[in-house]
Amino acid sequence: MNIIKNIREQHGYTQDELANKSGLSLRTIQRLESSNKEPKGHTLQVISAIFKMEPSVLQQEFKIVAHIKKSETTAIRFINLAVLTFLGIPFGNLIIPILLWRKNRTSRFVDEIGKRIINFQIIWSAMLCILMILSPFISRLFLSNSPIILRVLFAAYAFNIGIVCYTAMKLQRDNFDFLNVPIRFI
Repeated sequence: MNIIKNIREQHGYTQDELANKSGLSLRTIQRLESSNKEPKGHTLQVISAIFKMEPSVLQQEFKIVAHIKKSETTAIRFINLAVLTFLGIPFGNLIIPILLWRKNRTSRFVDEIGKRIINFQIIWSAMLCILMILSPFISRLFLSNSPIILRVLFAAYAFNIGIVCYTAMKLQRDNFDFLNVPIRFI
């Protein structure tokens, strides 16, 4: 949600018109809209005056958006951490995240990121099932009946835990570019 752009468009101004009317440079208007950061000082006063609103009202708009973004990011973090329930519940990496995603999917942002997390978990679960089915045959063919099924299981679990940690680190830095797998199930 871009606050300055939305208010500008509601008033029927182009970026050029807002720049000319406010005395601010076009570059300043573009920067305010692209960064979606709260204007400060003189810029806040000028923009508020053009839009005929109190500076505190404009600041409150930014606080509301920041609060919404924070709650959405928290929901995404919970969905990501809920994947770890696979350690104690079979297919918990799907069941719990899907329940959390469905509860919070009214937000387009949470819906999209939640879908990516769940899609990856569907792929991981399918691959784990295939590997578990094939491992006894591979063991018999190539490793003289050495049991590798537990090694496969532990390696897959470690991989998934690593993905959850990687995603958590990305979320910590507000970087939402992760788990963009080409296969989509939901």
